[in-house]
Amino acid sequence: MKIALIGDVHANLPALNAVLAHAREHGANAIWNIGDFVGYGPNPDEVVQRLREVDAVSIIGNYDRKVLQVLTRPSILPKQREKRLAFQWAGEHLSAESRTYLAAQPDERRFEALGYRVLLIHASPAAPKEHLGPETPESRLREIAAMANADVVICGHSHREFARKVDDVWFINTGSVGRPDDGDPRACYAILNLTAKHFEVTYYRVEYDLVPVLASLRDQGLPELFAQMLLHGRNLDAVRTLPEIWDEDRVFRAVQALAARCQFDATHAQQATRLALSLFDLLQPLHHLDERERHWLQYAGLLHDIGWSEGGQQHHKKSLRIIVESPLLPFNHYERLAIGSIARYHRRAFPSLKHEHFAQLSPEDQLTVAVLAGVLRAADGLDSLHRGAVHEVSGAIASDRILIRCQTDVLSEEERQSAAEKAELLTKVFARRVEFEWLST
Repeated sequence: MKIALIGDVHANLPALNAVLAHAREHGANAIWNIGDFVGYGPNPDEVVQRLREVDAVSIIGNYDRKVLQVLTRPSILPKQREKRLAFQWAGEHLSAESRTYLAAQPDERRFEALGYRVLLIHASPAAPKEHLGPETPESRLREIAAMANADVVICGHSHREFARKVDDVWFINTGSVGRPDDGDPRACYAILNLTAKHFEVTYYRVEYDLVPVLASLRDQGLPELFAQMLLHGRNLDAVRTLPEIWDEDRVFRAVQALAARCQFDATHAQQATRLALSLFDLLQPLHHLDERERHWLQYAGLLHDIGWSEGGQQHHKKSLRIIVESPLLPFNHYERLAIGSIARYHRRAFPSLKHEHFAQLSPEDQLTVAVLAGVLRAADGLDSLHRGAVHEVSGAIASDRILIRCQTDVLSEEERQSAAEKAELLTKVFARRVEFEWLST
């Protein structure tokens, strides 16, 4: 027998289809599924139907069970908005037939396969919420082995694969098909090669096309955090605070790649960014921001006009949306909101708590975004005609004013007026009037 061991699909149909095709190519002739069909992904009903089509031997997962329960007992929903929405949305997008099918699945299955007593269970045989993972101590597995009454325990729940033999009992965690939690976004599953004399477990990580599942999540209006979970291979709580794991050179190249894909005006974007970084350094005694925020400004500067790729009307808002949604950028959701907000406020409205993307930032970073948007706005104003007329900026800071000296070719009155108007946000955030001094090169 060659059995595909799968689980924790979590409504990710493209990942499931990729795994099923891979298992078929590798000779699997049965599928054992440890549950959690649904949750977070955009295809709950399709995943249930697909596993029924392939005659998977399945059990119900804890997430599946709770999705069914909240349909009639909404009071048990978690308080956290995204987790609450994930349960509600999954339940609402299951057909009556699929709900009936899930409800009929047992919490565990016991059967014999070629002389091995097999236990299929979602989490631990000892406790339905216990995670069994690579870090589980051998002493704990020994305790569970003594009570499992099985030769092979196949589980999931922790989203972390492992296969270990303890006291003649095999423990196999399938890993997660649709929502890995170990930093590797590829789908994970195992093939059990079983004969009367041979027992072998082989794990596979399967590439699949993330674009349609990300697009479906966004088209359905589900939180961007759900997309970031798939992109980073991390759970919801981890994605919220995921540290930057790319070096700055790779991040910079990713930003440039997105800008190029959006056919940005490279000359203007680079000029505005260069001037913005000079202004950032000039104003350091006022804002006291560090290298992280300087990078935010740099990325926002290069991306501030990419919304033009979808038409000029309200292109600043389109730039924000692209930054928040693009799978090309290696930022977590919070960083996308911050960088996208800086880009969005390079024109028109000032930062406001009425804007959802801005309101999601911490009070400290709301001020940071306002400062950096003011800097980018002023730099954009200095290149309003996209002709690179300003070569250098320097200046001085006084108690009541900020003086910006510009080494420049001859500027038109339109350019001077644009610079003055776009400096208004700087005036507001620093409570100092901004004056320009024009020095001919």
